[in-house]
Amino acid sequence: DGKTFIIQNEVQFWCTLLPLYYKHNNMSSFIRQLNMYGFHKISLLNSSITNDKVEVEFVHPYFQRDEPGLLGNIKRKVTTSRHNSEKNVPEVANQDQLSKLMADVKYLHNRQAQVDVVINNLKRENSVLWRELAVLRQKHQKQIQIVNKVSRLAAFIY
Repeated sequence: DGKTFIIQNEVQFWCTLLPLYYKHNNMSSFIRQLNMYGFHKISLLNSSITNDKVEVEFVHPYFQRDEPGLLGNIKRKVTTSRHNSEKNVPEVANQDQLSKLMADVKYLHNRQAQVDVVINNLKRENSVLWRELAVLRQKHQKQIQIVNKVSRLAAFIY
């Protein structure tokens, strides 16, 4: 389907083809390089371990037949240095990601300011309601006292 490539004879590939393009004929090093560029190995069900012609298949979303324009998107994975990984500081792959990240931070900062305003308004309203409740409780107590006085007076008169 043109979305993968297959090395049909791994032994022949690393013996004859790898030395033409690389300083080694080590298949593991070649596969490691593919992995560093985002290629992934696909297991083939019909390959035989005992057969010298072991097939190996690899896939990458930007490696497609008749789509040479996509090849520019295949880039080496960005690795974090040991120093940065110890500090848990992520590296940003490119300027677009940095710009998007900065826009996201700005948006979150604005949303946080809006939430702070809402919370402060709710705190003020809550304080007002508590004061009103205290006043209403005092009025309620006075009404209870008045009702009790009226009840005693009515009982005294009758």
